[in-house]
Amino acid sequence: MSPMSSPIDALFLTFFLLLSAADAFNITKVLGSFSDYSTFNDLLTQTGVASEINDKKSVTVLVVSNSQISGLSSQPKDTIKKMLSIHVVLDYYDKAKVDKVPSKPLTLTTLYQQSGKAQNQQGFLTMTRVGKQVSFGSAAPGSSHDSIFVKQVTTQPYDISVLEISNVINVAITSSPSYAPNASPPRKALAPGPNKSPLASPPKTTRSDIPAADAPSTITDSDAPDNTSAASIASASAILFIFASACFMLTMI
Repeated sequence: MSPMSSPIDALFLTFFLLLSAADAFNITKVLGSFSDYSTFNDLLTQTGVASEINDKKSVTVLVVSNSQISGLSSQPKDTIKKMLSIHVVLDYYDKAKVDKVPSKPLTLTTLYQQSGKAQNQQGFLTMTRVGKQVSFGSAAPGSSHDSIFVKQVTTQPYDISVLEISNVINVAITSSPSYAPNASPPRKALAPGPNKSPLASPPKTTRSDIPAADAPSTITDSDAPDNTSAASIASASAILFIFASACFMLTMI
């Protein structure tokens, strides 16, 4: 053996170890051996989350099977990246550590927290034991905690751990209320002042409410006095007066 071969071999060995340390794991290759997570793996590559995972020293990836991730695949790319980043825990958890999780919730920091876009605790997860099961859920208020630990897929202690969970982690998103396009905003009702009742509007008068004017009275033939009868009575009175006067004159003679 040449005396120079030993130093050269040592140099190549050192160079190989440096390359191995620089690329301790590749999540794409790690998941490439498991067809059940091919959709999850493809989305990691498409969104660039895979490269961010590979730059970390110690991570836990919470993967979801193909049958449970179809709903996420149809979302916008930014939403997919956000959700995938929430499924990457910046710490190492294998099955042995998960089995020791107490009933008190543990808070986990995710890759999404490092993006600077997380709001209202969206960048954190809680891991909780409920009976014999361990659940994962978003720390954001209003989020459900129904993602159950299924099994350990693979590990490279203490660099990367891949754990399967039952479904995509739900993250509650708070937003301010908005109005529909072209819709007028609701008007605020004015409340009456203290100890004062609201003034009632005067009722509107319709034509049907106005009483009809009294029609002028019409005298019919039956209501008019009988002029013929009155004349007859006057004539009879005059004759009686003349007769009485004549009788009076005769008595005087």
